[in-house]
Amino acid sequence: MKQILRLSFALAMLLSHGLKGAVLPYLSIRSQSINDARELVGWQTQINKADMCSTYGSFSITPEYERSFHSDRIAQALFCNALTCNCCERSSLKIQGTKVANRDPKALMAENFYLSTDYNSVLTIEPRIDNFLVDFNMYIGLGAWHEGLFLRMHAPVVYTRWDLNFNESILNDGTYAYDPGYFNNSWTNNTNPQGLPREFLLNSFAEFATDGRSIASVNGITFDPLINARWSRCRKTLTSVADLRMQLGWNFLSCPNYHLGVSFYAAAPTGNRPLGQFLFEPIVGNGKHWEVGAGITGHTNMWKSEDECCSTDVYVDANITHLFKTRQCRTFDLVDKPLSRYMLAMKLTDQVNNLSAADNGTFKIPSAQFANHFIPVANFSTIPVNVSAAVQADVVLKFAWTYCNFQWDLGYNLWARSCEKISRYTGPCCFEKFPLNTYALKGNAFVYGFPGTLSPLAIDNEGVPLSATQSQATIFGGTDSFANPNTWSQNNNIDNPLQAYDNPAGGARQELFTDPILPPAPASEPPVPPSTSWFPVNTSVDPVFIKEADLDLAGGQQRGISNKLFTHFGYTWNDHCGWIPFVGLGGEVEWGKRNKNSDCENSCNNTHNCHKIHKTCNENCCQDFALSQWGVWFKGGVSFN
Repeated sequence: MKQILRLSFALAMLLSHGLKGAVLPYLSIRSQSINDARELVGWQTQINKADMCSTYGSFSITPEYERSFHSDRIAQALFCNALTCNCCERSSLKIQGTKVANRDPKALMAENFYLSTDYNSVLTIEPRIDNFLVDFNMYIGLGAWHEGLFLRMHAPVVYTRWDLNFNESILNDGTYAYDPGYFNNSWTNNTNPQGLPREFLLNSFAEFATDGRSIASVNGITFDPLINARWSRCRKTLTSVADLRMQLGWNFLSCPNYHLGVSFYAAAPTGNRPLGQFLFEPIVGNGKHWEVGAGITGHTNMWKSEDECCSTDVYVDANITHLFKTRQCRTFDLVDKPLSRYMLAMKLTDQVNNLSAADNGTFKIPSAQFANHFIPVANFSTIPVNVSAAVQADVVLKFAWTYCNFQWDLGYNLWARSCEKISRYTGPCCFEKFPLNTYALKGNAFVYGFPGTLSPLAIDNEGVPLSATQSQATIFGGTDSFANPNTWSQNNNIDNPLQAYDNPAGGARQELFTDPILPPAPASEPPVPPSTSWFPVNTSVDPVFIKEADLDLAGGQQRGISNKLFTHFGYTWNDHCGWIPFVGLGGEVEWGKRNKNSDCENSCNNTHNCHKIHKTCNENCCQDFALSQWGVWFKGGVSFN
């Protein structure tokens, strides 16, 4: 008994060691079918019986309702240091455009979501998971075959509800149009330059994230909607069987006052596998893993009254399994860029037309050029992967007090799963090669320049697609700052910047310019003359593409550990002959491991440092998350001898 407890404690310490996590694009939670506490209570006197040379058994049905709590910890797992309220139960995010006055540096950049540059809103988020399940349990003592031999099986039918529970409060839906060259090459004339009019843009973040809306095609430019990692305005629900779990065991020590047995343990996946289509997608079961392992079961009597009507016993159940490799579809961020799945990327082509760049008096042709196509990163960073976990443990220590036909159980449950191993899936199903030299981060770079001269002002109507990329941009902003409105459109901080020129066939090269539209001047001040607002623009020679190695598969790895207290009150009709019914009520409270609120930002930074130190991120980079939840159940069944 002491050795089992020491093993459980050591396993808990081992799995809890390491860096806490940052952003998790997918929450790999404990399967609803893994609950030794619920399985063991109420019928312990009807199973693992001593001196049984015949077949006996017990059947039970256990309806349970479970609900998560600590919604702030779920929000931290999903958004971490993007949250602007880490210390309250209802977490929040800000969405702000580049031109918002006193912009919060932790706000997500609105331009990624086809919103106006002065858009401003606050999202409140309170995620919650509810499960209603009915667990069907069966125990068959196979004493007729061999004394102490037994078979246990159970499979819960689960109805689960996952509610991101977010609300967007729009402070300013924005009035500014996009500057010429930021998204497209459309403008009217020199005295009234126009990029993308406000009426073309979306009106809320929710339209982008939940409704899958985007901008209609403008001047032949395609704006893709968000397809994967979408948010849901309503609860997402799913009903399925959460794994079929089986044990074939042998109680090699079996007496009325104690028993000790071992078992072969296996689980067949019957739930669903993640698809990556939603940020907070409902999962029933263990994610389609086959499991194989071993179990230990035992008990000992600590005290018994002289009339044997009252007794105190201690029970231990421990099951340890390996989760075999399975295929899942998950959405990934880019390395060191939390939430970058929601950033805007642009498609480039190696067919460069009419674009060059000046480099110390010589002209170079970039390796690629903007191909008039924008796409959210999540649309191509959702990929099939292989996922496995070396070990998962479910350990129960329970005290049981019996008074005649009444029983009271009080116990502790440890659940732990080692770090997942995630690798690229290369099998025949759902496999597509990652697009090479195709997509790059836009950030807040201008993607068009306009050929012309400034003295006197002479700008051609037709813009030239650039090769400007911002590989260092984040979801919070691009690499060019609007703090100096006169220069921010020049692409000074793009990748490998060189001054952009057109490259006409048989003609003289002209420098390319952009015209940043400044916020409307107060009525007391004169407007800025158009002739002073055109500036030379840079392009990237060469652009920096998003590579498959940039997908942060290691950042999506997670392990889990939770601690649970549970209790159960039951009654068994022991005076019945043949068929013995039993009923009971119970409940549980489970605390999942996750970093504290105040440590969230530090843990994000630690995870990023880990990636920089370890070129191939090892298990020390694994992130911790397990659900905190409570549950109540009713357990009823019947035994036979």
